[in-house]
Amino acid sequence: MATISIELGKKNKNGEVKVSILVCSAHSKKRIPTGISLEESELTASGKIKNKDKLALIEKQRRKYQDRLYLISDEFANQDVDATTIADMLTSVKSKSQIDFFEFAEEWIKTSGVKGIKNYTTMMNTLKSYYSGSTLPIKKINYEFLMGFERFLSGKPRAQSMYLGLLRHLYREAMRRYNAGMEAVITNDPFICYRVPKQKVKKGVRAISQEELMKVYGYEGRPHSRAQLARDCFILSFCLMGINSVDLYECKVCKNNTLCYNRAKTKDRREDDAYIEVKIHPIILPLVKKYRSGDKSHVFNFFERYVSKEDFNRAINIGLKEVGEEIGLKNLQFYQARHTFATLSRNLMRFSKGDVDEALNHVGSFDIADIYIQKDFSIINDNNFKLLDKVFGCEK
Repeated sequence: MATISIELGKKNKNGEVKVSILVCSAHSKKRIPTGISLEESELTASGKIKNKDKLALIEKQRRKYQDRLYLISDEFANQDVDATTIADMLTSVKSKSQIDFFEFAEEWIKTSGVKGIKNYTTMMNTLKSYYSGSTLPIKKINYEFLMGFERFLSGKPRAQSMYLGLLRHLYREAMRRYNAGMEAVITNDPFICYRVPKQKVKKGVRAISQEELMKVYGYEGRPHSRAQLARDCFILSFCLMGINSVDLYECKVCKNNTLCYNRAKTKDRREDDAYIEVKIHPIILPLVKKYRSGDKSHVFNFFERYVSKEDFNRAINIGLKEVGEEIGLKNLQFYQARHTFATLSRNLMRFSKGDVDEALNHVGSFDIADIYIQKDFSIINDNNFKLLDKVFGCEK
């Protein structure tokens, strides 16, 4: 008699344990991957699963296979059928119409652990607004469906590009899941013909001029006000080679007057973990001292003032609106400091685009050269000091 159970695998090098559905029959075993991994913190000392959400998803899969086992048991009654054969029968999907994309996406979002998962959730909520059915058979996602979703998002170019790109990724994750066996279940990929629209970016328009930058620099505001905080963070970002607000918030290392951090936006997607070292110019030493944390766990005290990096970023941009109104710059935003740093580095100082890219902690454009050249942050820091000396009149 075949049996179905849950099995936890051995801990891998990342400290995670993969979960499988174990099929036992005729003195043989076969494991069916669930696609779910558990971290050590999600297990009790005795090895039981304590993450309730993941446990529910795992148990749901176990029950699914158990129900299928009951349905097919008559096919091998009174026979010694090996576990591999039974597992193949359990995992075979009769038709593509049986795959509910909504169900797959919900499970994937809960268990994938990828960065930016909130964007996937928002995209799926929007997709459900477009397609009103309670289930979405994957066979319905074709070229016409995608064009309709694109039209549904008309007037929102960023959403068109992002959501359809995320939908493409999820669809191909479903292909990976259901086409893992001997026979492909999802035989067509509509994204071969359909092209995800690219967001048209108006290059350079977000940078402010050197004169406008000096207006921001000269703004004082009320002491301890949100506007003053916003102004200070804008100047910190510009002088620290366009550092993002999340990295100001989370930065934990400052040694030899140099910030050392991994850029949060891209550290999970790069082999070098998006590591960078940014030397602090004397022009902003008073600001660094002003916001320096007494807690050794962080460089700045922003984490003490705001409960999350999102709240911190929101406060900065609200404050910058007030600063902009005061100095005559409409819709001033924090990210403009990064754009301004890049623009003045290139146009005012004539630094190479490669050096500007490296200062912004972007992936290099010279893939082969990057293999051979050892990283030397002194080059971009020397360039940055020259820029700040020029802009703020510190030249000797």
